[in-house]
Amino acid sequence: MTAAPFCPGLNQIAFSVIDLRRAEEFFVDGLGFLPAGGSALLMSGPIAGRVMGIPGAASYAWWAVGRNSWFQLELFQFKRPIAKLMPADYRPCDTGYTRIGVHVHDFDATLARLVGLGREPLTAPGGPAGQRRVCVRSPDGVYVEIMEEDPLPQPEGSERAGCQVAVRSVTLSTPNFEASVAYLTAINGKGPQQIDLHTPEHESLWGLAGASCKRAVFRCGDILMEVVQYLDPVGKPWPKGYRICDQGILNIAYGQRSREQHNSVYQRAIDFGARPNRKPFHFDKGGVVYMNDQIGFSVEIMWVTPGSRDTKYGFEPISPRNKRPQPDNRRVDGAVTIAAPVEQVWAILSDQNSMSRWCGFDAVHRIHDGFTEPDGVGSQRLMEGKPGRIIEQITGIEPGRCIRYRVIEGGPVIYHQGEIRLERVNGGCEVRWSICFRSRYPLLGAVLRPVMQKMLDGMLKDGLKSYAERSAGETARAA
Repeated sequence: MTAAPFCPGLNQIAFSVIDLRRAEEFFVDGLGFLPAGGSALLMSGPIAGRVMGIPGAASYAWWAVGRNSWFQLELFQFKRPIAKLMPADYRPCDTGYTRIGVHVHDFDATLARLVGLGREPLTAPGGPAGQRRVCVRSPDGVYVEIMEEDPLPQPEGSERAGCQVAVRSVTLSTPNFEASVAYLTAINGKGPQQIDLHTPEHESLWGLAGASCKRAVFRCGDILMEVVQYLDPVGKPWPKGYRICDQGILNIAYGQRSREQHNSVYQRAIDFGARPNRKPFHFDKGGVVYMNDQIGFSVEIMWVTPGSRDTKYGFEPISPRNKRPQPDNRRVDGAVTIAAPVEQVWAILSDQNSMSRWCGFDAVHRIHDGFTEPDGVGSQRLMEGKPGRIIEQITGIEPGRCIRYRVIEGGPVIYHQGEIRLERVNGGCEVRWSICFRSRYPLLGAVLRPVMQKMLDGMLKDGLKSYAERSAGETARAA
């Protein structure tokens, strides 16, 4: 009698994020996941790059857990290569891992927390009371479906106590339905099941009302793996030059508790024709390999023995929350009140080609247009002067309120993130500017911080304030 094949469960969804703190704020403070540590050492060095299939890759990773008994969210912020931003026109029908689904105990409280963080639902909740669903997008553009009714209830006492949220699904949008179903069947050890996770009516929640598609749903432990091929609208392929380190869902992982189980699942993937980035890397009572199918989807196959390794590798919550390596370890903040309308200050801050008039650099030029407008998200500016030569990229915009950016090339710092916030005060405008960073070189950060603080204060008070108030005066006289 032939033994039934081992069927692994999904135990990880990995994300490439632009800002670890903003991403974690969404998942932990918004959705209710629990922080579970992190690592920089594991995610840097030649082995990490070879496992991922990205030579030279280096990143910080933070983990978070929900009610699921052996599962984690893994959030990567890459130092190198710099993650490409998700295109502004990205849709959940496009090729890739596009969506996750979570069940929450308190639907209304969860939505209220998310709205407080600026994450508005894409539509009003759909469905009757007790069965409502809604979709929001994470700070990194991932579609997250929030479900009031649990689509996969677990036995009493089998899940983590004291946590309000559980991951219940992840969706893969493929251009070749049959190939993706066959591949996941090989890894799972069994095929899809008749599980009605979604109906056509749900498509409106993520902006695809009236869409038609093929669906298959695999049960992978306490998480459902959904494979979808959209027939109308037809999704776009991965962007040219796409790598798994680019912003969005990086891959999924199937977890095993022994090397024997791991070898079984790995061999099934090899027999199917999947390609590993390198042979499995085994270490410290665990191991990992990244596999790639013929379409290009990355699947991690991993194993970790039960016990202390669960805590070490982020499958158990930790306290205090900051007990993990920080990608940036220095911060400077500045604020200035400007006697000019918010609208005029916003126009000045948004005009990158004119920044040299007030920012302290000799020359600033936009060298790459944004996705939807020249100075919008995705745009890049080259800045040259006494502070050096750097390239910055706009990563987020809340019109009239906030601009976020990062340094992607040059300068003595890494993990450099900046945020500019505007607020209307007494007929004028308050500008609050914060910068987080880490020095490229040990011990230099303590020297750089006061220098950058002085530069920021001077830029705000002697540069931006003077320029904006002079411009406001000229506008008033011309009127």
